[in-house]
Formats: sequence, structure tokens, C-alpha cells
Amino acid sequence: MTATRANLEKMVQLARDAGARVLLLGIKIPPNYGQRYADSFAGVFPEVAKEFQLPLVPFLLQDVALDRALMQDDGLHPNAAGEPRVLDTVWKYLKPLLD
Repeated sequence: MTATRANLEKMVQLARDAGARVLLLGIKIPPNYGQRYADSFAGVFPEVAKEFQLPLVPFLLQDVALDRALMQDDGLHPNAAGEPRVLDTVWKYLKPLLD
């Protein structure tokens, strides 16, 4: 997970250096990667958010991922019907950054 974290930290720093406000969007991977790896991956996002004092959406697909009607056939990405729920999840964290 070292490379994942380093890449995420670099993206945050580059965005900040460019003058952007950063909202970190947490994501989880499917359990077929193994529970230990999935937990480690998911844990990177709150750790980086804490380190950089960033607002964090804990799980981007919170109200979408477990509803097959809102996901594409790959089971990983939301379909058009799921996108409004993704917006609802993100908007409450994003809106304060826009004021």
C-alpha cells in the first residue's frame, strides 16, 4: 500500500500547490482482493485525509455499490441511474468548499 499512499499524497500536494481546495473521495475495493488487502486499501484514504487535514467522503459509492440496479455489469462502476446518488453522497462535502 506504500505506492498507493505515496501517489495519493503526491496528488494532494500537487493539487494544493496549484491552489486547489482538495476533497478526498474514499473508495473500497471488492472483497475478492482479500479482506486484509481491502481493509488496508480503504484505510489509506482516512489516513491521508488526517495527515493533510482534508475533508473526506468516506466511501464514494456509499448508497450505490450494493444496489445492482445502480451498477454497471462489471459490478465496479455506477451506471447512469446510480450517478445521482453519487452526487448526493459527494455534494454535502463539496458544497462547503465552494462557498
